[in-house]
Amino acid sequence: MQPFELQAACQTVVHLSQHMTRLRGEAVQFQQTCTTLSRGYFTPSEDDQVTHLWVSYHKARNALLELIHSTRQSVGRDVEDHPGEFLCAYAAAVVLVDAARCLRDLFSNNALVRRKLNESFDAYGIPAGSFDAIQLTLTSPSNATQLNRANHFYIDHHDSLAETAAGHPDLQEVQSVIDTRLQRVQVGPRQYIRSRIAERRRDFRERILAGSLRQLIYTVQQWGSLAVSAISTNPSHIPQLPALISAELSTLLRPGDIFVTRKDTALTNYFLPGYWPHAAFYIGDDQVIESLKDGVRVRSMISPFGNDAVAVIRPQLDPAIIAKGIERAKAHVGKPYDFDFDFTRSDRLVCTEVVYRAFEGIGGMVFTLTKRAGRQTLSAEDLLSLAIQRRYFDPVSVFCPQHGEQLQRDDAMCQVLRQTMAK
Repeated sequence: MQPFELQAACQTVVHLSQHMTRLRGEAVQFQQTCTTLSRGYFTPSEDDQVTHLWVSYHKARNALLELIHSTRQSVGRDVEDHPGEFLCAYAAAVVLVDAARCLRDLFSNNALVRRKLNESFDAYGIPAGSFDAIQLTLTSPSNATQLNRANHFYIDHHDSLAETAAGHPDLQEVQSVIDTRLQRVQVGPRQYIRSRIAERRRDFRERILAGSLRQLIYTVQQWGSLAVSAISTNPSHIPQLPALISAELSTLLRPGDIFVTRKDTALTNYFLPGYWPHAAFYIGDDQVIESLKDGVRVRSMISPFGNDAVAVIRPQLDPAIIAKGIERAKAHVGKPYDFDFDFTRSDRLVCTEVVYRAFEGIGGMVFTLTKRAGRQTLSAEDLLSLAIQRRYFDPVSVFCPQHGEQLQRDDAMCQVLRQTMAK
């Protein structure tokens, strides 16, 4: 990984670790306060709470799996980068296992909650039987073997890895994530930690040069491969607009335009629901402000053009008001992604919340939020619906390969959107 990529990966792991810890606290509180087992059913508020926790957990889980998978793209480069890559991938695996075991400990014996978590949540891409499927990964012999190898390697070389991370504060935070959870994810005897952590340090660099650390990165990836294959029909697919479409779109764009995008075989779906799940805010100079798993960042056009389908809509605002909206959006750059999709707080933002906080209350724009998974939200398809109605936004253009090989505009664009959007 390049230094900035590694930094982003580290920050993502740490943020997701903190998010999973928050979810654990909410789940424990829910278990202690709800009386569903004796009552035999969920109240509407309890149903909302369970749905929110489950969807939020899945979004975070899928983001961690994507991080593990994406490490593969950089394996094989200079070996000096491998310790950081291993720490990020291994930390993501540790957080995943710890969260899955927490779910098992809290709810595996509660038939009512377990039945609820095994329901299908189609709007969010969560199939029926997900709770049981996730728990099966904990008892899979191959997964246990692969994770155990990574555990042993980390324990054997703990101090050497700490020395490598010493000059990188982000890596130190990642190692802290691992150390606080390590005992909870051990496959073998717990005494192994105490007896082995001080051994076999001298050959650390030699083992890197021999390729063992590279193999360990692959081992962590293999551990996540089962879940990855269940999420994506083609994990090797790289979404990308055709060059001619990207060039034509570039001539149409104006500052303030909103990209609404889709990846056909997305490895993960941690955005809001629908055929069109994601949004990015064009600010001019070939840049967008976009909230992804690594947070709210200014990104190049590689990001919105790295999709299979894309729609562009334009706010019905004067340039001066749009400029104000862009400045409001820029004020949120650097904040983490909001896996709780909670629009009542602004310290963490989901993708569409960048648009919401940029334009809400200026130029007469007042967005109506819709309750989903127990939270009031604004989805990307909500934005498209406004454009179809010519309310606050105008449709600019859409490219959707299933509905033509060219950009569609005006009524043709709206027809494509109506045919693809969730009913």
